[in-house]
Amino acid sequence: MAGIIGYGVYIPRYRIEQKEPAMAWGSWSGGEKAVSGADEDVVTMAAEAMDNAINHASIEPAEIGAIHMGTTSSPYVEQYVAPILAETLGLNPETTMMDYSGSLNSLANALLGCLDAIAARRIKCGIVIGAEDRATAPGAEGDATFGAGAIAMVVGTTGTIADFEGLHTHSTLFIDRWRAIKDSWVSNWNDYRFDREYGYQSHVAEACKGLMAKLNKKGEDFTHVVFPQPDDRIPSLPAKDLGIERERLAPAISSTLGDLGSCSAFVSLAGVLDKAKPGETILLASYGSGASNAIGLVVRNQITSKRKRGVPLQRYVDRKQYITYTSYMRTREHVKRAPY
Repeated sequence: MAGIIGYGVYIPRYRIEQKEPAMAWGSWSGGEKAVSGADEDVVTMAAEAMDNAINHASIEPAEIGAIHMGTTSSPYVEQYVAPILAETLGLNPETTMMDYSGSLNSLANALLGCLDAIAARRIKCGIVIGAEDRATAPGAEGDATFGAGAIAMVVGTTGTIADFEGLHTHSTLFIDRWRAIKDSWVSNWNDYRFDREYGYQSHVAEACKGLMAKLNKKGEDFTHVVFPQPDDRIPSLPAKDLGIERERLAPAISSTLGDLGSCSAFVSLAGVLDKAKPGETILLASYGSGASNAIGLVVRNQITSKRKRGVPLQRYVDRKQYITYTSYMRTREHVKRAPY
């Protein structure tokens, strides 16, 4: 059975209070979010998370047979990020290198692709990486809420700290957020209740119901439940549909790091694994573009011995430096100095 051998996160040092961009445009948003520095982007954040994951897994880069990258924030329209990351590790050119994009479900799809390769015995071990720093228009919802960060997971069958015991996918043609090739920013229908109830809530609940049926389990059978967090409150909606107590939900991260897009549930999972005990079970679900993948995990004994090799999420959460909205706008190149 395949599982997670090691994992690592990276969160930029810089923070901005969400009220600053919101109030500048006559709105309000609480909490804060992580923002990338002038010398950081999706590639550099992914590389940091990847290094942390490999160190935690205690494997040699040569053992990696595939590198799958999931993001909606790639700096390229026609170019993979995965080969850049593979080059930093000195991986064999025969290593499978693939990017998944176009949806906030991209990182979950990258994970499923890696698991398929392991099941088909094409590879023994792969690494799945996600990084987000989504583009948003000044004054738009994401200007206050979209955060930056990265997560990487080494996946294989030997030395696992958490095994995948099942998965189920629920997908429909549902459009809530999109960014066309001609667009510079993410767009939505501005009907947040419709997006929330018929998009996120419905799809996450249905994917989890399908997984529970396969595993013959109920919500109460999972020690931890990890859902994406566009905001801190929304995971409670599908949890209520599934009969899951609020206490089982993973701690909130969107009010401290922002909406991490396709990485949201997986960064939250890292926080859970940082403290999980052998034998505990985890229900994980992703969501994006009318698709949700529900995954069941069982924590293994080896998590305890490997814990000292990892860099916990909380260390990155606590390591922060606040910047002003003006500095943020300059870093994003939303404002520029006038020519002399």
